[in-house]
Amino acid sequence: MGFQKPDLSTAYHAVRHIMTEIGSPYNDGFTSSYCKRDLYVLKCWLEDEYSRLPTFVGEEQWEQERLVEILKK
Repeated sequence: MGFQKPDLSTAYHAVRHIMTEIGSPYNDGFTSSYCKRDLYVLKCWLEDEYSRLPTFVGEEQWEQERLVEILKK
């Protein structure tokens, strides 16, 4: 059967949904704050897990491309 790359569309959808809730004018500051904290906890978890992954050839290019995107903003 072989390797099947996981579909990240569910994760993207969940993050987009929480971003919408954070920015919603219908939510009070407490609700938006809790949502933003959840997003921050997810970000920290991803950074921690990502730092444990092996390094692959060409990764530097991904990081440079991201840095260029940030600097253009």
